[in-house]
Amino acid sequence: MLDRILLAIIQAATEFLPISSSGHLALASNLISKSQPDLFFFTVLHVSSLIAAIIFTRKEIGYLLSFNKQYKKMWLYLIVATIPAVLFGFFFIEKIEEAFSSLLFIGLAFIFTGIILFFTRFSKTYSKLNIKNSLIIGLFQILALFPGVSRSGITISSALFLGIDKEKATKFSFLLFIPLSLGAFILEMGGECYFSLSLVVSFFVCLILSLVFLNLLLFIAKKGKFWVFSMYCFVIGMISLFLYFLKPSFS
Repeated sequence: MLDRILLAIIQAATEFLPISSSGHLALASNLISKSQPDLFFFTVLHVSSLIAAIIFTRKEIGYLLSFNKQYKKMWLYLIVATIPAVLFGFFFIEKIEEAFSSLLFIGLAFIFTGIILFFTRFSKTYSKLNIKNSLIIGLFQILALFPGVSRSGITISSALFLGIDKEKATKFSFLLFIPLSLGAFILEMGGECYFSLSLVVSFFVCLILSLVFLNLLLFIAKKGKFWVFSMYCFVIGMISLFLYFLKPSFS
């Protein structure tokens, strides 16, 4: 059970902090687990993170569902930003899956994420969310389908580079997570389902900690310190590359 709880903690911390949950889970599965956790277990963790995101953005979701005038265009922005990743994931799923087995790719992806995050320290607010900006953010989100590239990191960073307000960029990233996570959940539910105590404990550990890290990320982003996560990505990227050259069998 301890290894699964540890994976739940890793999922909670890395899903919303801009340090790539997929990259960390790929590393953890090889390094701390005696056996690869099954697909259903990962699905449960992602559902837990999804529920946390819904709770955290409940106000914005309420406005969207009520078709508040202020949020009418937000529906369009979310659709436009979601389509690129959905299409890419559908047509290139095999390429994405191949990347999960390569520590070389994961290490380079972590370093790439670090570079992107670092340059957000120079971003300035001068624009608003619109269709064009939403499409650009959506195109950047394609990169996050690969392990080592943070989804929140790449979407928030691209929004900041486009001059969008820090808090709005962060909330938009959280909202984008919901449809993508729902889609992934539907695709992954074709596997075997089961119930166990470790599954339930892992689910609630992930849910509670996800809410903690969601609030932490928003606080850091509003303070303009989003770039500090780049240092961690550089370190974990170098560790991944070291493991690749140390144990080529991982890749």
